[in-house]
Amino acid sequence: MPLDWEEWHKKRQKGSSPPRKSGEEGGNGAQKPKIDDFIKKFKKPTKMPSLWILLPIIIGLWLISGFFTVEPYERGLIQRFGKYSTSVEEGLRYHLPWPIERVTKVNFTQTRQFEVGGSAGANRGLDEATMLTNDENIVNIQFVVQYKVDDPVAYAFHIYDPDKTIRDAAISAMREVIGRNTIYGALTDKRASIQDDTRETLQAMMQKYGTGLMVNNVELQDVHVPNDVIQAFKDVTSAREDSERFINEARGYRNNKLPEAEAKAYAMIAQAQAYKAERVNIAKGDSSRFSALLAEYRKAPEVTRQRLILETMDNILPGAEKYLLTGHSGQSLLPLLGLNGPARAIPPADFGKGE
Repeated sequence: MPLDWEEWHKKRQKGSSPPRKSGEEGGNGAQKPKIDDFIKKFKKPTKMPSLWILLPIIIGLWLISGFFTVEPYERGLIQRFGKYSTSVEEGLRYHLPWPIERVTKVNFTQTRQFEVGGSAGANRGLDEATMLTNDENIVNIQFVVQYKVDDPVAYAFHIYDPDKTIRDAAISAMREVIGRNTIYGALTDKRASIQDDTRETLQAMMQKYGTGLMVNNVELQDVHVPNDVIQAFKDVTSAREDSERFINEARGYRNNKLPEAEAKAYAMIAQAQAYKAERVNIAKGDSSRFSALLAEYRKAPEVTRQRLILETMDNILPGAEKYLLTGHSGQSLLPLLGLNGPARAIPPADFGKGE
């Protein structure tokens, strides 16, 4: 007879043994019914599809997965077993499915950009915009870098993270250029040269690293002194302005006095040169006159001697009335005039006027 499942379950809950089939009470070979056997009676066997049917479908799907599309602004880079194999241009393309080959698409026409020192870098742990100038002043630099991919293969495979690399290199290049300029140049008339120098320095670094990137432009957005040092900067600026004012005043005084001193020096030099020329000419004239007198003296010594004496007396006593005494009369008057001893002068009598 069939097993009464509900009755057996109730008796089991009460701790009694399950009901037995007729003719099985008290037998040693009696067995308890198993739940698994009971469940198997209600199971319906299902037939699995054959492996030979699924395998071609799987292989077909695997082969179809190798088709891919390259857009006009992209370049498809195919890797075979992880190593770069070839590049493909736009259109529907095919590569051996993974894991044999894989494709990496690179946009080489898009102009990319990033900002340093602005809102994009405000949450960074390191203040990337704070830099030191050549005159040891702190300045905050905010700038934008624009670039694009020039070599897709180098961009995809030579550098682990090219975009982060160019950002770090741009900060380094800007620090180098700012370090060669003063803060006043960065704030005023050196902005254009700083941009050009930074772009050239950054491009040289990208070529050295082999990133495959081309730097199109570097543009300064803002240059200002940090708030923490702005008061000190104002004091330094004021002191610098005072220094420049004093220097300008000193230069003005120098520019005023230097021409005057140079004019005086030129005048003194001219006077000295004129005096030199005058003395040289006088000396030459005296020498020529002496040579002429010497020739006359040799011809008539006594006459020349008398003439020289008379000319000398005329030069010594210019404008005075002079008398010429000759012969015995002149010798007798010398004691009276005190010319031959300490005797006092006696008023002369009537002398004959000499020539």
